[in-house]
Amino acid sequence: MEKSLLSRLSKELEIPEKKILDDSLHVFLDSELRNASAEILKIRKQFNVSSTDELKKKIESGKIEEHPAWEQLIYWENLNKRIKVVNHWTQKLSISS
Repeated sequence: MEKSLLSRLSKELEIPEKKILDDSLHVFLDSELRNASAEILKIRKQFNVSSTDELKKKIESGKIEEHPAWEQLIYWENLNKRIKVVNHWTQKLSISS
């Protein structure tokens, strides 16, 4: 957001710019967390598994076809990394607020 827009919004709403930015970051991070969790839930349901390890074992044993399961496994692992980053920043923002 352009600084002048933030300044104008802050002035019109009579809310400090820092509060608008902090609240916006919290909403953004919460949205990222919900989206990643929803994507993981889809994968879990698609393959009827509860963890990445279980999915990997089913692929390796031939219970699930490799394609697209391997791609979904990689995607799930990346979503888990994303969740860790989001949780880290959520905690960091909570401490600094």
